Amino acid sequence: MPSDLKILANRKGYEFTTDNICLSMLATKPITDHIQQLFQFQLVTIGSPLPTFGDVPAAFPPGVIFDHGVAFSSEDRMVPIRFLHFEPQRIVIDVTGETAAIDTVFQQLTSALGETLTADGSPIIGTPERVLAYSEVTAHFSFPLETLVTPPLRNILCSMTNARENGNNSCFIPYLALSPFSKKPSDKSSSQTSIFPFTLSVRTGTQPEEHLYFSSAPLDAEAHQAYLNKLELALAPA
Repeated sequence: MPSDLKILANRKGYEFTTDNICLSMLATKPITDHIQQLFQFQLVTIGSPLPTFGDVPAAFPPGVIFDHGVAFSSEDRMVPIRFLHFEPQRIVIDVTGETAAIDTVFQQLTSALGETLTADGSPIIGTPERVLAYSEVTAHFSFPLETLVTPPLRNILCSMTNARENGNNSCFIPYLALSPFSKKPSDKSSSQTSIFPFTLSVRTGTQPEEHLYFSSAPLDAEAHQAYLNKLELALAPA
């Protein structure tokens, strides 16, 4: 299996039906202060969050953004919360750690706001319709990235690269990007997979021969690691 695996980002997007997130209440000072204190966020902004699991619909208020907080794992280890975004129909939680930490943050969030109702008696946050996932990791692998390309294609690409570089013995470094799409046009899952493909590339700041790769996938961190274990097993040198 890959060695020295590091989780850079682990993200979940909780999606809701229309009007099941009350941004007007979430944007009030008492609520933002409560969430900020609960997770020790350093920055709070009323504005439109960056698109993560798709476009952010226009609304007023446009959204609530919390950056640089902290949660704790089941082993009581500190887990950085990179951000918590409230969109008109989505709550996005991004941590540098295990998926269980995301689940804990969402549970603590809904519990903390559970007794606060809107003027018409509705909860501030309803029940999610579905949950999306995305993660980024780095790890050392035993195989070179050229293994992903068949030898005939590899030879053609290398010869073309050398010709372009005036014979300086240069060669290409593959970059894997695969996007699965549903065969059913109406399947909502296709919107997520088109945004986040499976990628594999040389980690920025390293040399190809180090075999330290960056991987992103529409999976939580644990499923992502399982996928990379299978990839390593399939491509490791005999």
